[in-house]
Amino acid sequence: MATVDARVAVVGGGLAGVFVAAALLERGIEDVVVVERAARVGGLARTITHSGFSLEPAAGTLLLPNEDLTALLDLLKVETTPSPASASSRYVYLGGVLVEVPTSPKALLAPLMSPGAKLAAALEPFRPARPTSEDESLQVFLRRRLGSGAGRVLSWLAASGVFAGDPSSLSARSSFPVFPALEEEGGSIVRGALRRRRGGAERKPRPASHLPVGGMSAIGDQTAVLLGDRLRTGTHVRSVRRHSGAWTIEADSPLRATHVVMATPRAVSAELLGGALAQALDKPGPRAPVAVLGLGWDGARAALPNGFGALVGPDEGMVTRGVLFESSYAPGRAPAGKAFVKVIAGGAGVARLGDDDAGVVEAMKDEATRILGCTIEPEVEIFARHPTGIPQYDVGHARWLGEVDRAREAEEGLHLAGWDYRGVGVAHLASDARRIAERIAAH
Repeated sequence: MATVDARVAVVGGGLAGVFVAAALLERGIEDVVVVERAARVGGLARTITHSGFSLEPAAGTLLLPNEDLTALLDLLKVETTPSPASASSRYVYLGGVLVEVPTSPKALLAPLMSPGAKLAAALEPFRPARPTSEDESLQVFLRRRLGSGAGRVLSWLAASGVFAGDPSSLSARSSFPVFPALEEEGGSIVRGALRRRRGGAERKPRPASHLPVGGMSAIGDQTAVLLGDRLRTGTHVRSVRRHSGAWTIEADSPLRATHVVMATPRAVSAELLGGALAQALDKPGPRAPVAVLGLGWDGARAALPNGFGALVGPDEGMVTRGVLFESSYAPGRAPAGKAFVKVIAGGAGVARLGDDDAGVVEAMKDEATRILGCTIEPEVEIFARHPTGIPQYDVGHARWLGEVDRAREAEEGLHLAGWDYRGVGVAHLASDARRIAERIAAH
């Protein structure tokens, strides 16, 4: 049997990889090495600053408390602060109007749909359940439960807010598993939610928006401090293969390990691993490329609404999916007296963004002006693309994931982490990391 240099090697230092490393340390497994091609860890979780403004190109908030995420943030010594109470306000841009949507049952009173559509949605608890093993799209599921009008609008908003996706393609069971689960448990979404609420042994605090002190970059920075010499940045991995009872990571400085965690995008993992698992990983997986634009200006000339932000409805003909009111829910991201927004554009189900950055920026600025209903004269513009895009858990995702899991289980000591698999949110990555650490600890 080959001599190993580490018990666990983590390939990839994005959020998924650093969370796995932290979860291993939490379990007392200190014999771990993280290899990352870039000069820093954290991946898309990075903070861009310019003239006193701070843009988070990817996720910018954390929903806390969350058992798994809170535990890892505490271990990493990442401090957080709650967003102002006004951050709970949400808006939808629909029919050329910015509509505030209460975060309560009063949302049914908001002018998002016709009276008939509202009535159909209100009858959801009385609609017969049809739980099925069939993989329905999010739009089909919500139209079946809420009626065609409400189901179409709400499925679009849900798909936009999480995946920048197309609700007619996203799998309800894989993308928003809570909805089918509630129908199965209570016969309807509403009755299932009420049953869960009544059956809870104790009332847990409702997660609320929190901001990491120092921005999302703080997660990667604090991980680097915690890992110390266990972290190898600037390392180009050429292949990952199993030989003589151990995993060999071929890189500038080769590494052998008993367990290897692939925390890289699925296409990269396929290329590095080869074999039967690579064939499963390498099947075409839809992704939704998006772009973000930070706009900062004098808030005295054009003030932002109080709240978290606005999603764009399905029939506005825009490339913009939403606008986040950064200086309202995260005042520290803009200098005093300044307004700052993050415009998110692209994804699935809208017109292609195109490759001309200047043209995309102008389109996003024009649409932000229409959504906010004010003239924006930006003194700061920060633009970033995510060309690889957000993974889309389309219909068939669960079947593909089963194929991947079966192929992975045939490879002793191999684990897969990242947002290609079981959730695209920061909390999902934290939960998956702790599950992987528990599986490794069991060996």
